Amino acid sequence: MGNPLASHRARHERLSIPIGLAVFASDALSSTAYASEEIIIALFAAGLSAQMGLNLLQQSAFNGLLAIPIAAVIVLLMFIVVMSYREVIYAYPMGGGSYEVAKSRLGKTASQIAGSALLIDYVLTVAVSISSGVANIVSTGWLPKGHNIALSIIMIAIIMLLNLRGVKESGKAFAIPAFFFIFSMVALIGTGIYKVVTGQIESVPEITQVSQQISTVAPLVLIAAMLRAFSHGCSALTGIEAVSNGVQAFKEPAELNASRTMVYMGLVLATIFMGVTYLAYALPGIVPPEMDPHRETLISQIAASVFNHGSLFYLIVQFITALILILAANTSFNGFPRLGMILAQDGYLPRQLMNLGDRLVYSNGIVILSVLAILLIIAYNADYNKMMPLYAIGVFLSFTLAQWGMIGHHKAEQQPGWQRKAMVNTIGALATGIVTIILAFEKFTEGAWIVLVAMPIVIFIFQKVHNHYESIGKQLALPDSGYCPTAIEHTVLVLVSSLHRGTIPALEYAKTISDRVEAVHVELNPAATERLKKAWEAWGCGIPLTILKSPYRSISEPLLEYIDEVEERYVHDLVTIIVPEFVTKSWWHNLLHNQTSIMIKALLRYRSNKVVTTVRYHLEK
Repeated sequence: MGNPLASHRARHERLSIPIGLAVFASDALSSTAYASEEIIIALFAAGLSAQMGLNLLQQSAFNGLLAIPIAAVIVLLMFIVVMSYREVIYAYPMGGGSYEVAKSRLGKTASQIAGSALLIDYVLTVAVSISSGVANIVSTGWLPKGHNIALSIIMIAIIMLLNLRGVKESGKAFAIPAFFFIFSMVALIGTGIYKVVTGQIESVPEITQVSQQISTVAPLVLIAAMLRAFSHGCSALTGIEAVSNGVQAFKEPAELNASRTMVYMGLVLATIFMGVTYLAYALPGIVPPEMDPHRETLISQIAASVFNHGSLFYLIVQFITALILILAANTSFNGFPRLGMILAQDGYLPRQLMNLGDRLVYSNGIVILSVLAILLIIAYNADYNKMMPLYAIGVFLSFTLAQWGMIGHHKAEQQPGWQRKAMVNTIGALATGIVTIILAFEKFTEGAWIVLVAMPIVIFIFQKVHNHYESIGKQLALPDSGYCPTAIEHTVLVLVSSLHRGTIPALEYAKTISDRVEAVHVELNPAATERLKKAWEAWGCGIPLTILKSPYRSISEPLLEYIDEVEERYVHDLVTIIVPEFVTKSWWHNLLHNQTSIMIKALLRYRSNKVVTTVRYHLEK
């Protein structure tokens, strides 16, 4: 996609802080569009407000009130993770984040767990972000419902193509929407709070008396409801770790720029998340779509209350929210290929993931991520709410492993201030570890078990790939003593279907490499065989022609049997099979000819002590 870039241009393709914020923070920022909604959905599902006999309007306000302290705890956790990952950036500036930390400090098993968790979460990020963005577009009424899957696939294809153009160019393409989203959300929150405070928007229903009745709710029921809502709201933290995985994508000093980007991302994310959650409480009648099929997304309802439905400002908020949700997938398009490259370097994934494309991006990883995300969207019918239970478990597990690994790093290095840094990571490890347990418990029956099953499968794949590369390395290792190549006596078999000008070069080549040459023909048509025999008398030049009978019209079986027979005849000898092949001038001409040579070469590929050579004759017309 685009003119190739020279390898030495890689350093010039690195990102500044503003572009880096757009590239790596779009996932985290976009989560504000659904994290608050997930908290409200979980509280409604718990049914506490309904048990108190409140009407739908009062239920909305009461659940919004409970959502505020839950969101505050999530913001506190957010800052703990941000501070912890700043230490990861400085300790492992080459990138890799949780995987690199776990590998160096916790061992191979822990690193494989972290790697599998992150890869799965990257795929989920693309699927959830794209599906949610398309849902917001549908909420505006611009597009009819029922086309979410097709729209989602189209959006993934567009983002894939942009990323194949290169990191720097895709970053520029995403920078304007990212900052436009930040400004539009700040404007929405600021205007909404101003209208609530000044009384321009109708006050929420009186719930003071109802909130005092909370003491009548069984403590365990209340705790369970709030833990469930907390687990759903933790999706706001997904994507925070992306910066640590791609430190080397930043301009020098890479560590400092990546660290600052992470801090700015945390501040903006916390502000928007708390603002949206507050407005979900303060504005009357905000109800999640699951409670009313005719309702729109939470952001759409808030924007409609603040700016009026259908107004220019409402449409701007909806459009830019949908756009940032779609572009949030770009975080994964940067993180997944880079992590895949690191895992491939360590021998846990195919080495093709290490290859830089013409545009200095890991093109294979980009394409693989796109395909996996499309399959997930199709499987879940582009319903982001159904995919949410799968979300966040993997990323919080990787958070926890990274923090425990950093504790070991600080103890081993003991650089100035290491006790303070170790304490920060200890708090982070405990906090994210507890959240991981809560997420696994609360979301298990909702589908989180799929992730918990998928991770061991991915780890199994890691081990199989690694074992394969280790076995290959041992078998290809040079012997301890020196070695000088010597000539090998070998028999050459030229496969002949018919005798024509394309066959002659193959026979000539065979005579140049061996004195023991034999032509082999598998008889499928006796009349054609007789014509070949007559032509061979004039053009065979003394090369023996062997005719193999094939009563069942199979080429492969008699041919393979005869090759084995020749090999047994000349013990410790090498058998070379030459396949004559004529090449047509236009590619579509190949459709008019059989492809027997391809089949033969495929059959002989896995047979030892065989050399298969193609001698081509190029046609002019």
